[in-house]
Amino acid sequence: MEPLEQWFVLAGYVRFHQWLGFQPYRLNSGNVSRFAIHTLVQWFVVAANLSLIIYRRRCILYHCESIGMVVDFIKLLTIGLAILVIYVELFRTIDNVCVCWRTLYKVHQTLQSQGMVDNRQLIRTMRFYWYFVLGTLLYFVGNEWFTYHFAQEMQTKRYYAYFFGLQYLLHIKLQQLIYPVIMLDLYLRMTRTALEHHVELLQCSERLGCSSYMEFLAGKVNTLKALHSDLFQVSVELNEAFGWTYLLIYYKNYIYILSNAYWVVFWILKNQLNHASRIISRLVIRTILLTATFYVNTCAMNTSVHFKHRLHTINLRIQIKSRSLYSMIVFTVGAYISIFVQQAVHQIDEMECTDHEIQCLS
Repeated sequence: MEPLEQWFVLAGYVRFHQWLGFQPYRLNSGNVSRFAIHTLVQWFVVAANLSLIIYRRRCILYHCESIGMVVDFIKLLTIGLAILVIYVELFRTIDNVCVCWRTLYKVHQTLQSQGMVDNRQLIRTMRFYWYFVLGTLLYFVGNEWFTYHFAQEMQTKRYYAYFFGLQYLLHIKLQQLIYPVIMLDLYLRMTRTALEHHVELLQCSERLGCSSYMEFLAGKVNTLKALHSDLFQVSVELNEAFGWTYLLIYYKNYIYILSNAYWVVFWILKNQLNHASRIISRLVIRTILLTATFYVNTCAMNTSVHFKHRLHTINLRIQIKSRSLYSMIVFTVGAYISIFVQQAVHQIDEMECTDHEIQCLS
């Protein structure tokens, strides 16, 4: 394996998803590796699965009611679109994924060199992630087998059998997307904790009048600010690499929740409570996955917002006494002024264009 992939944060993650066909390149160089053949095999299996569903649609999709057929077609279309985007992004966004992990590795090394890495929290978070992957996967497989085994109609059995592979594929992909966001949030929290500690030391140094120590701490704060900029770049690369996949998986889970809710009501009205209870269990796992994805992304966003807020609320008197911090705050204010000016000019241009369009129309 490449040096970056031997990093303990990535080692198991890369090996697991390489064998599943979701990491067909090296993170250090971006070159396509031998695991690309796994991706191709997986793609052909998925294509064959979709072809069978489309070809034998009246034997696989529900057709007991017209609305059921419509719902299943929408569900199938969403799955197909999500899978298409996944395979396109696997190779289109190689550079973004590599930059993301290289930047996270750089942040890790910087924090570790300054003794700011909480290794116990890091290992605990990684272990929790793999427990979540294994637990949801076992629940998913067990629930699908249970529903297939106790289904009475052959059409229902075919439905579970042909859709199982597609559901499994999207489930594993969603688990892969969650991990880098978890790591991003974890390093943001470590950086924020270090910032809080150094700000407290700055306040104590300011009260004691230790100007030299204040300059030293100001350098540390500027280092943390640079780390936050790197972590913000990681979020940008993640959005470029997985943005469309995230969006489609969100939509897919929403559609499945609506679809499962419909079938629960349908079978309850048919007085088949056993069938309804099996679908409820599938509804639960969809809701859990959607909630977990939303929670992880929200945590990372909130941690970043809190870091920026804390950085810009450092006591102004301390900033004036420390040249490093003063230059930092002047640069930040200048950046905001330049952004404001650009937005104002853009709005003026839009107003001029609008006036010109009105004159042309009149």
